Amino acid sequence: MRGSDRSLHGSPVLPGGMVDLQTAMAAAAADRQKRLDKTDAERKKRRSGADLGIERFDPVKHVAKEKAETASMWFVLAYAVVVALLNRHMLMGWVGPGDGFLLWFLPIAMLIFLPRLHRLVMPEGFVEHYTSGTWVKAGFLHTFTFLAISFLLVNPPFGDVTAASLDGDWEIAVMSEDGELTLASASGDVMDMDGEGFAWSTEDGTLHGDAWLMFTLTDNHEVSENNVEVRLSSNADPSGSVLLPVDTVPSAFANLSQSDADHRWFLVPLGADLVEGRWTITVDIEEQGSPWVNTRVYAWHLDVIDERA
Repeated sequence: MRGSDRSLHGSPVLPGGMVDLQTAMAAAAADRQKRLDKTDAERKKRRSGADLGIERFDPVKHVAKEKAETASMWFVLAYAVVVALLNRHMLMGWVGPGDGFLLWFLPIAMLIFLPRLHRLVMPEGFVEHYTSGTWVKAGFLHTFTFLAISFLLVNPPFGDVTAASLDGDWEIAVMSEDGELTLASASGDVMDMDGEGFAWSTEDGTLHGDAWLMFTLTDNHEVSENNVEVRLSSNADPSGSVLLPVDTVPSAFANLSQSDADHRWFLVPLGADLVEGRWTITVDIEEQGSPWVNTRVYAWHLDVIDERA
């Protein structure tokens, strides 16, 4: 190193080992500036900013956009409510209960008019803030608002679109001459695989005693407003079905006969000494609902089987 005119760091060395102080200070300052520039570049890479294509936050523009989005939200809510009311009081009465697809598809499809209606109704200062994302949010808001309002409008007290339905299980009971009551489900007989009938085995091909049909209906409104008809037919009797009375309640069933506003018991006499064969029971339920007539049909059967066969 004795023959060299420079130090290890590149600073000039005067004869006799003396260092040029001014040159050394300049070299140190340049080195420090390079390190600072490198640090700033690394910080820019780690943070969001204009270098990454992100716009700077503009408070005025942000407030204007929020106002436009809020106005769009209230407009879509009002639009969905109007569509739900038109669907309930016009479309449902026109289409009827037969085609449920149209009753939800057409109102939801009305969302395609939202962009054009926004441009017609909203101020120009709001419209310029609407993007494709606005229409996506408006479509979801319209759909779920329409479904929620429609659910309220078709249920009491605003409407009733379903007839009474079976509450629990139906039952067949047979009362023998000595007053003993036997239930099909508790008599050891086997219920059919489809769950809509009973198979009752007898020793001589006849179900001795008075047979009764027992079931309970429930409704989301007054169940008493439902008209119920019960018909009985048999493959052993080709004469057709017979309309059965539904109001007869014998004293033996007095403890089972209970009714309230939402439930109603039915005890229907099927006849005495039913012979071998399949006895089909049809329950027709009809109610003047709102906006249409509500109907429901149940079909059950009782198979009387001769064990000797």
